[in-house]
Amino acid sequence: MIAAVLALVAAVLLGTGSAKQHAVAVAADPHAPMDPRLIMHLARRRSWLVGNLMAFGGFLCFASAIATGRLVVVEPLGSTQVVFALLYAARVSRRPLQRREWMAVGLTVTGLAGFLVVAAPKEQPDASPVVPWAVPLGALAIVMIVGVLVARTLTPDRRGITFAILAGLGFGTADSLIKAMSTTADDFGAAHLLSHWSLYAWIVVGPLAFLLQQSAYHATHLGAALPATTTLGPTTATILGATMFGEQLRGGWAVPVELAFFAVLLVGIARLAMSKTLEDPVIA
Repeated sequence: MIAAVLALVAAVLLGTGSAKQHAVAVAADPHAPMDPRLIMHLARRRSWLVGNLMAFGGFLCFASAIATGRLVVVEPLGSTQVVFALLYAARVSRRPLQRREWMAVGLTVTGLAGFLVVAAPKEQPDASPVVPWAVPLGALAIVMIVGVLVARTLTPDRRGITFAILAGLGFGTADSLIKAMSTTADDFGAAHLLSHWSLYAWIVVGPLAFLLQQSAYHATHLGAALPATTTLGPTTATILGATMFGEQLRGGWAVPVELAFFAVLLVGIARLAMSKTLEDPVIA
């Protein structure tokens, strides 16, 4: 229960913070794709720093939710951040939400509630990884390298969407690494983290996903960048939660129903993220 509350608080902070960050990033001076100097430029803007502070607070709440709960529960709840990004954008831009947007909110809530009720997530007695961690991390590295190289040849909008896809994969993996770190700390003590691979993998994957996210915001509007990030992030982490941490969902008859509700959740999120309200840059 505590993990669920923390995940919802995180969704509020992350959604609002992302909207504020995007408002500044999309208006920033042109930079080369994946140029780290973009972050230095954005850091001089007060509104971006406020948005980043909110997002960081959301990250702390989300990390606490991951550490105390299950990924297959926390990640779908965290994905509702796009709802709060949309509500914030609508409030600041003084644009009331349209019927189709409220329908998307309904799809998101229905998919989320249905998935959690039907799946009834629980931990298996044997939480051993199905495959070595080198497999998902190696696959992520290959996808990241190829994706960044391909993105450099694309138009700004397509480049932004590509960066958003990579950011979603990175954030989902980073969340799973937080779970790996918390499990290690519980089993062997916090001091053991300094000699554990998961800490150093997260130090690489987490900031890289953040740079990809900001590069996506810089290249295209929020409505194009958010769908990929907010759907692929929880999907990646949910899959890793089941395969790497033994988080079990209800099987048998429930499997197709779980998949259907999860699909409804993702469709709702994607439709919310494509709202015209999120394309308005004046939401800082």
